[in-house]
Amino acid sequence: MMVAPMMGLGRVVSILILSGPLLCSAPLRADLRVDEAPWLPVSQVMSELARNPDFVEALYRRLGRDPKAGGILGPDEIKRLREMILGKDFEGLDRFPGLTVQGMGRSVRLAGAVMDRSSDDGLPPEPATDGAAADEELGIPAVGTPPAPDAYLRPLGFGLEAGDRVDPALAERYADGLRLAELLNRLSLNAPDGGGRYRVTLDGRRLDTPRALMETLARDGHDVEVRDSRYFANFGDLIYHGRDVLTPFWIDTQLPVPGTDRTLLVPVSHSQHELVVRGPVVNADLSFYFGIDGQAVFRPSVTRDQAWVMGRVAHRYRGKDAMEVIRLAGVIVRAYDAIKRRHPELPFGGYYALGVCNDVNAMIELRMRGATTLFPLTLDPQFFADEGEVGRLAESLPLDSRWRAVADPRRILGSLPVDDLAALPLPSLRDDVKKVRAALESDRPSRYAAGDVALLGAVAAVILVAGLWSVRLWFVRERR
Repeated sequence: MMVAPMMGLGRVVSILILSGPLLCSAPLRADLRVDEAPWLPVSQVMSELARNPDFVEALYRRLGRDPKAGGILGPDEIKRLREMILGKDFEGLDRFPGLTVQGMGRSVRLAGAVMDRSSDDGLPPEPATDGAAADEELGIPAVGTPPAPDAYLRPLGFGLEAGDRVDPALAERYADGLRLAELLNRLSLNAPDGGGRYRVTLDGRRLDTPRALMETLARDGHDVEVRDSRYFANFGDLIYHGRDVLTPFWIDTQLPVPGTDRTLLVPVSHSQHELVVRGPVVNADLSFYFGIDGQAVFRPSVTRDQAWVMGRVAHRYRGKDAMEVIRLAGVIVRAYDAIKRRHPELPFGGYYALGVCNDVNAMIELRMRGATTLFPLTLDPQFFADEGEVGRLAESLPLDSRWRAVADPRRILGSLPVDDLAALPLPSLRDDVKKVRAALESDRPSRYAAGDVALLGAVAAVILVAGLWSVRLWFVRERR
C-alpha cells in the first residue's frame, strides 16, 4: 500500500483509540455474503463499535490523551474528531475532515508546533547520505524470503485490523525490488559534478546513475515501463471483520457544485510513478513518490491495495521516455535529500512544506507532458531555490497552498483514480463530480475556465455574497 499524503480517519481512530496492549483480538466473521460490498463506510463501523460497552470505555480512556497521535491533523481537527465520535455523529466521519488545502496547511503547522514542544521518538528517519567511492555488484537475483500474507497486519481488537495485505505475485519479486530500489536510491545521491562515486558493476560495466543502470538492463533484454498512476489515498488501512473500511481524507476544493449551495469535496488522491522491470535477470516492481515518512525515494512494491482506492494509469512511458522519467526521479531524490539536510527543522520530514505525494510526480508530469493534472500541490518553492532543474519545476507548478489559490477543475478531475465516474465508490461523490465535469465541458459555465482566477472569483462572489467577506478575513489571518 502506498503511503498516503494525509492522515486518514481510520489511521487517526486506530492510533487515538485502539493502539496499545489493552485490547484483545476478536475472531474474524466468517458469514460474509458474496453479494456484500467489499468495503464498509467508517460511520457504520463506528456505530457498530459504539454499541459495545468495552469499546466505549476504551474510547473514553484513549481520546485526547496523546496530542501527537493525530499525525499531521492539527489540534482543532483532533478536537472535532473527538466531539463527533463522543457525540455519535457517525455520519460526519464519512467526510472528515473536509479541509481546504490552505486549512490543511494550517493544521500541519499547528501539529508540527505541538510535536516540537514534546519529545518524539517516531520522527521520520534521517535522509540517506552518499558516501565515499565504492563499487558494488548488482546483487540480483536477490536472496530473500517473501513476506507472509499477514506480515503487515496488526490486530487492534474488536474485530479490527490495521495494515496491508501482501500481494502474492508482488511478494515473489519483493527481494529483487528491494535490492533495485536500494541501488537506484544510492546512485541518485551521486554528485552530478564528480567526486566520490557509488557505482554498480554489471558484467564489467561500471554504472553511476539510475538512468545508466536502467538503460544497461534494457540493452541486456529487460522490458522497462514507467506508469504514472493515481489512487485514492488510504492512510487508514483498516479492516473490520474481514472487510475493508472506507477511510478517505476529504478535502474541500472550494469549487461550487452547479445547482447546489455546496462546494466540491473529494477524497484526496495519491499518485506515484511505478517502475515495472521484467527480464532475464531483474524482475521487480517499484514505486516513486514523496511519502509522509519524509522520504522522496524509490520503494519496492509488495502489498495489495484495498478495492475502494481504485486505480488508474494516466500515462505510460517506455524507451527513451521511461529513461528520462527515471533520470528525473533520481535528480529529485538528490534534491530532496539536500533540502532536508539544509532544513532539519521542518516537521514531518518536510511533508507538506516540500509537498505531498503528488508534488514530485507533478514535476515529472510537467517535464514529460508540459502540464500537470494533479491536485493538491503544496510545496513551498523557497526551499527549492538552490536545486537547479528541480527548483525550476517547483516554481512552475500550479500550487494550491498559495494564498487565494483557485484550483483548475481539470486537475481535480485528472487526479481521480477512475476513467469511468460510475466506478466511484460513493453515490454523492459521483453526482457532484459529474455536475462539475459537465460544467467544465459545457460552454455556458465559463467560471470553470482553466487559470481564470479573476472570473472564478467573480462567479463565487455572485454565489456566496454573504460569506465572501468572512472568507477573505480568514485568508488574511492565514497569510499572517
